[in-house]
Amino acid sequence: TKAQKATEEQLQNPTNSNMSGFVANLLQPGGGVALIPFIRYVIFALLCLTLTGFGLGVARIHMAVLSFLCAGLLVSLSVFQTEWDKLQKARAGEKTTSSEGNSQGTKSMEKTD
Repeated sequence: TKAQKATEEQLQNPTNSNMSGFVANLLQPGGGVALIPFIRYVIFALLCLTLTGFGLGVARIHMAVLSFLCAGLLVSLSVFQTEWDKLQKARAGEKTTSSEGNSQGTKSMEKTD
């Protein structure tokens, strides 16, 4: 009854369920990583604006410092993303290895608390 109504509402309005799923994914631990491409574009746009301001002579020292900070932030995001990808690949390999061990009847040594 209530479950059927909820299912019907989701079928009638799929955008709302997709959006809430996206927000739910963002709020999970590690979910903010999904925003890195968007953040990278915004910081790149800021870098372009600060370099343009520097070239036009608008508050040159401020624009130089802001450009340097933007470039550093873009580099740090790239490093973070490569390390995150390495970690995810290592975790995926670990899961396949532990699932193979479990299929042989051995108990895995996972932390339970």
